[in-house]
Amino acid sequence: MELRQIKYYIKAAELLNFTEAAKQLYITQSTLSQQIKQLEEEMNVTLFDRIGKRVYLTEAGSEFLPYAKQTIKDTEMGMQRLLDLQDIRKGTLKIGITYSLSFGLASILLRFMREYPNIKIEVKYNTALELLEMLKSRDLDLVFSLKMRVQEELVEMSDLYEAPLCAIVHKRHVLAPRKEISIKELSQYSLVLPSKGLSARSALDEILKMHNSQLDPHLEMNDVNILLQLVESSIFTTILSQTTIIGKKELVAIPIAEQKNMMTASVLTLKGAYQKASAVAFLNYFKEELNYTKELI
Repeated sequence: MELRQIKYYIKAAELLNFTEAAKQLYITQSTLSQQIKQLEEEMNVTLFDRIGKRVYLTEAGSEFLPYAKQTIKDTEMGMQRLLDLQDIRKGTLKIGITYSLSFGLASILLRFMREYPNIKIEVKYNTALELLEMLKSRDLDLVFSLKMRVQEELVEMSDLYEAPLCAIVHKRHVLAPRKEISIKELSQYSLVLPSKGLSARSALDEILKMHNSQLDPHLEMNDVNILLQLVESSIFTTILSQTTIIGKKELVAIPIAEQKNMMTASVLTLKGAYQKASAVAFLNYFKEELNYTKELI
């Protein structure tokens, strides 16, 4: 039994489609089928039922899946632990981050790359829920996002700081001097809002539901950067986390009056997983950058 065969089996079991599994594994379908057949013969069990063009997990295939995943997880953790013990500063660090927490990211990356020049860094921007799924599938080492109101047995969410939901306007906007604003008042202004699925929109929708209110935006989109550009160059107002405007001197954040619970910025990791040294270092750099800018939050 080889780790490669176990990885092939896991991917096929997750997708229940040998063609798609082979494509994602960058191998031919015949290679995938052959390797899984060898695994079945060695274990003397049938892992998949092949009925016509469709594939199903057998009872044995379903029972073996969590153990196979744990085997791969333990092996990867052990290999990373050995590398850290040898102080070998190489490998790949995969970071997921939402736009609202990306302030200071460039300076963090520059500092990290100077300290760890042989480590390749992959940074993924996406919604919090999509990054969560990537973390759970071990496609990411760390995720920085606003804390999600979902219970995840496999994921640990550690709080970093509170981030109020705010109306974002240009500093010359009529609302700019305000210290607080209600949803009812905001409904009278021209709005461009984040799309459903983004953390700030989820927090906003909770407030609207709680107060039986609604907003009628001119535009909804999932690109926070463009939303901010629209606000910078027009009379539009958007609703986002206060952290999204750090470093943007033309914009002002006005806390929403109805919010009972502040949004919380957090770092997400897999429970029980070994944290590679590079991930720990990156998290420390992130916290230090946060301390440099905390007076702006």
